[in-house]
Amino acid sequence: MNPEISYIIASVQRSGTHLLCSILRSTGAAGSPEEYFLSKPGETWEKRWGTPSREAYVQQILRQNTEANGVFGAVVMWSYFETMLQMLQEIPAYRNLNGAQLLAAVLNTPKYIWMRRRNHVEQAVSWEIACQTGIWTQSGKEKFQPRTVPKFDFKVIDEWCKRIAAHEAGWENYFRKNGIEPLVLFYEDVVASHRTAAERVLEFLQLPIPSGMKIHPPIVEKQATGISRKWTESYLKFKRKKTSSLTRIIGRMRI
Repeated sequence: MNPEISYIIASVQRSGTHLLCSILRSTGAAGSPEEYFLSKPGETWEKRWGTPSREAYVQQILRQNTEANGVFGAVVMWSYFETMLQMLQEIPAYRNLNGAQLLAAVLNTPKYIWMRRRNHVEQAVSWEIACQTGIWTQSGKEKFQPRTVPKFDFKVIDEWCKRIAAHEAGWENYFRKNGIEPLVLFYEDVVASHRTAAERVLEFLQLPIPSGMKIHPPIVEKQATGISRKWTESYLKFKRKKTSSLTRIIGRMRI
């Protein structure tokens, strides 16, 4: 089944996409968004999932995950967005298309939901802790044990902050160049009101709000811990010191 209504949740890692997807699935009207176009470096979708061809993989994803009401949703991170486009371009039917035109052809002119996070430091800390522990999501049913005790490193977190800013700028530039006006959602607001987030998405997609819609508690749990807060405070403290030192150095150079 090809989608009649499709959307892409455009984001950067640790922005709350798992939470948003859980909320949208619980509406029963917004499909079942996932990272269907994720691939590891040097890996193709057809190789990873054992489909006869890349075109067959795309058709299978659309057929299996387009709901009865014709809605299909997918999550895409900026970190592999270009790779996703390149892999789609290698399908003969899409060879002469690129960017937004390409996705319009593949997904029947999708709308875009830009899932963001206001606090980039907390986002960077979350990303680094996930990398060190190997735990990217946590649910009430499954409790994973960290593969190592995470250790604070200012330089690494600072690099994550820079990467987040660059990836956010990438999405912003993509939307601007293609004249796309996405629905912008912030993680902090989604956490504050799951129902409001669901209603905003359904309205954006021009889908009716189901009668008696209930938003069930998300399967995924918020992963912020005392360590997260401590690391955020430590990072900001180090950053202020470095900024103050740099300001003093520049001041002395001007004398």
